[in-house]
Amino acid sequence: MAFRLTSRRMLFTGALVSIGACAGNSGSAPASAPAPAAAQPSASMAVGALPAGVTAAMVAEGDSIFHKASCQRCHGMDAKGTPRAPDLTDTQWAQIGGTYPEIVTVITTGVPKAQIKMAGAPFGMQARGGTPALTDDQIKSVAAYVYSLSHH
Repeated sequence: MAFRLTSRRMLFTGALVSIGACAGNSGSAPASAPAPAAAQPSASMAVGALPAGVTAAMVAEGDSIFHKASCQRCHGMDAKGTPRAPDLTDTQWAQIGGTYPEIVTVITTGVPKAQIKMAGAPFGMQARGGTPALTDDQIKSVAAYVYSLSHH
C-alpha cells in the first residue's frame, strides 16, 4: 500500500517537473511531431483526472500540508485511516460523496462528533484542520490532495 502512495507522489512530482520543463522551453529547439491522437493522454489524464481548477501544484502542496497538519494524526500518514478517522484512499466515503467541492466543505466546516458516521470514532473533525486554522487556499490544496488519493 505504501507503494501506491509513493507511486502517486512520484506521478505528481513527475507532472510538476514536466509542466515546469514545458514552461521553461525557450522554443530554440524544434518541437517534435505530436504522437498520434490514440497515443496521447487526454488533458484530464495528464494531471491525474483532477477537477476543473485543481492543479498538480495544489495536490503537491496539499500533500505537504496533510502530512504536517493534524490531518495525518487521525487519517494516518498513509491516509489509510485509523481508529480515529476513515481511509481516504479508497472509493468509500463516510460523510460525503467524495466530490472535490464536498471535500472542501467538510474540511472547512468539520464534522461534529454527533454527526460522525464511522463507528467507534472518538472525536469529531475540527473545522479548518483545528489550530492553527488552515486558510482557504490551504483547504483547497488539502482537498485536492485528498481527492487525488481516491480518484486516480
